[in-house]
Amino acid sequence: MPSGMNRFIYFLKRYALTSELIWLGLALWISIASLSSVTFLMDRLDQTFEKNAHELIGADLLIRGDQVLNPVFENTAKQRGLRTATTVVFPTMARFENQSKLVSLKAVTENYPLRGKLTLKFASKKLASNEIWIDEQLAKQLDLSVGNRIELGNSEFKITDIILKEMDRGAAFMNFSPRVMIRAEDLTQTALLGLGSRANYRLLLAGQESSDFRSVQKQVDQFQEWAKEHISQQQLRGVKIEGVENGQPIARKTILQANRMMSLAALFTAMIAAVGIALSTHRYAQKNIVSVAVWRCFGASRRQVLVSHLKPLLTMGMVATLLGIGTGYLTHELLLHWVGSLVAQDIMPASFLPVIWAFLVAFTLLLGFSGPSLLELTMISPITALRQLEHKKSKWFFLSIAASLASYAVLLMVISQNIYLSLAVLGSFIAGAMVVIIFSWVISKWIGKFIAGLKDAPLGLKFIGQRMFGGTQFTVVQITSLSIAMLALLLLTVIRTDVLSTWQSSISPEAPNRFILNITPEQKTDLVQQLEGAGIGQGWDLYPMVRGRLVKVNQNTVTSESFSDENAKRLIDREFNLSYTQNLPIKNSIIAGKWFGNSGDPHEISMEAGIMKSLGLKLGDQISFDVVGVNYDVTITSVRKLDWNSMRVNFFAIMPPQLLADSPQTWIIAYRQLPNTRVDDKIVEQFPNVSVINVEQTIGQVNQLLGQLFYAVQALFIFALVAGLIVLFISVLGVQTKRLREAAILKTYGADQSYLNRVWFYEFISVGILAGLLSGNIAGISAWFLVKHFLETDMVYPFWLIGLAIVLGVVCSFVSGLYLKYKISNVSTVKILQSF
Repeated sequence: MPSGMNRFIYFLKRYALTSELIWLGLALWISIASLSSVTFLMDRLDQTFEKNAHELIGADLLIRGDQVLNPVFENTAKQRGLRTATTVVFPTMARFENQSKLVSLKAVTENYPLRGKLTLKFASKKLASNEIWIDEQLAKQLDLSVGNRIELGNSEFKITDIILKEMDRGAAFMNFSPRVMIRAEDLTQTALLGLGSRANYRLLLAGQESSDFRSVQKQVDQFQEWAKEHISQQQLRGVKIEGVENGQPIARKTILQANRMMSLAALFTAMIAAVGIALSTHRYAQKNIVSVAVWRCFGASRRQVLVSHLKPLLTMGMVATLLGIGTGYLTHELLLHWVGSLVAQDIMPASFLPVIWAFLVAFTLLLGFSGPSLLELTMISPITALRQLEHKKSKWFFLSIAASLASYAVLLMVISQNIYLSLAVLGSFIAGAMVVIIFSWVISKWIGKFIAGLKDAPLGLKFIGQRMFGGTQFTVVQITSLSIAMLALLLLTVIRTDVLSTWQSSISPEAPNRFILNITPEQKTDLVQQLEGAGIGQGWDLYPMVRGRLVKVNQNTVTSESFSDENAKRLIDREFNLSYTQNLPIKNSIIAGKWFGNSGDPHEISMEAGIMKSLGLKLGDQISFDVVGVNYDVTITSVRKLDWNSMRVNFFAIMPPQLLADSPQTWIIAYRQLPNTRVDDKIVEQFPNVSVINVEQTIGQVNQLLGQLFYAVQALFIFALVAGLIVLFISVLGVQTKRLREAAILKTYGADQSYLNRVWFYEFISVGILAGLLSGNIAGISAWFLVKHFLETDMVYPFWLIGLAIVLGVVCSFVSGLYLKYKISNVSTVKILQSF
């Protein structure tokens, strides 16, 4: 056998196959498997959700205007290799025999939509000239079927299919009426669009069909930058660029929360990996102190010592990383198989990026968190090590820890792509560790002194008290290692349990699914009576709507040019739906100021918090609305937070009744209609001028998306949870060496198994309770901070987490006790003492 192979086998036996490095390799393997499965899954889901989210607008990007768009946008897009389609949407009346119905007409080009597809009852390939597709709502209301002909303006169209699902319909006002769809080429002959017509013109843009979604998106992003610059240079008013991030608020908020939750899962997994590497390497270094001291006595340099111990570490790291990547890939495939029907139908293929991330993460963690222990191993003088004296930490040890934390921080930032979230997670981790160390030291000293001073304390308990007071460092190490390992698990538990459950149920199953608009004041009473007669006696909203435009803020005239924020410009360009009521609406809460109620001052207004922020308004500002030529000057006296997911009637601005009651107005009602009932059809028959908006389809789309994201994010936290359990086990084993030695010494001096059991019982109870109290409180505070400031979700402080932490701490301590009992019962005392 070649000498090189002999040296390699000796190397494996001497270093790489030691129990400490095996544990290190196992920790790294599981951590990288967990992290790579997360990154593989995140990579594919991120691409898939982004693609599916684009299907909600039928494209990768769209340009919207209230007038016909300049052809330069479409021409430039085609020159850049993008696919294009156009749509025109506006409300109009459709006629069938003697019936008329307000509909939302959508004229589309042949290649619409660019992303996703329409779901049609009879799966027609395309619209032909003078053909029309209608949605189920209109078909039921007017008793229409394929083959019937309906009139739009000056033209008549033949119904050739029924629209079952229109992904890009959205929740805009003009999209709530029943949908009818014709070819864009047939729009002119209807003569429906004229001067002053209210229509929404859209240019849809998408990259070429490709599996390389990221490169396609990059191409679209480059066009978007050009379009923004062109709109700015030409000062085009009313022309907006929209994508999924600003085109559909509900979908945008859902995907933003999903991305943040996935980032949290990845950050927690990396944090768990760091703890596992640090604990395993510390055990490895402690075991090799004497052997390094002997080697140093024979002239070995610090460099030789460091290199000799880095070789097995890097070898184990490479093997563990490869195994982790393979395990992670298989695991993520199994997960996709399990939730395949819940996620998008066509999952995008994985890129090579997760493999690169796995190696970067593995060796950043390996070198960053093993470095301090290995570096300190080379710094210990042979005399100190051989005499087993306390070693004073060098400045290089603390510098290496700082470098490790810095590398870890960079890693977190790159993984999450969110600097503030990364710093918050890292800060919570470091602050939590410091709090645990300080409090465990103080509490151990105090409890130890108290127990040691008890005259009638049981013998085993008195021994523990003396050790806690005199040997506080060992107790602190036990509590700290257990607390930090549990901290990540508890954070995952509380976020998964409280936040995901709240997030999944954000849209109530009892949310309104019908809105009735254009109700005149004279019809209001009769319509309410009809709803009550149909059994809908409660749970509905009834509010007046007054159209008004914001014209002044603190006596200064405002226009869209007064603002740089695109959302603010859009708000100023349009009219607001104002309302009035004395009672605070359901799902509204006052977060600043005081609700006017029956104050008697009519010149007050309550504003929604989001629009206040967008427009730069503050409590006490004086604003003015133009309502049909009449200016209403009011003072902002309260700020409201709305639950937009409630699907109830919400208003940006609400005034007292005595101010707006006599203004031109219509009324709006929101209610929930049960399946297989025709309350809305009967209302339209009795009140032909009103429009009944069915938002059930929109709610269904959002609930489907929420379901996909919920299961995916929950799965990511399960992976991190498994990794945390492995690290928790390593932390429990990490303090067993000293306990084993102590037990062997006690047996040498005559202690029997019964005495050892009592000592361990008192120790495990005290350590478990203290670790649980500390980690439970820190996890609760950290979770509340992260959820409040980064997930933008309300959360009740989880006091139950403290009880769970105490139980978990005690259980983990007693599990380690079983290991101790096994070792002390099956290995002779002499062998145990000889191993040190």
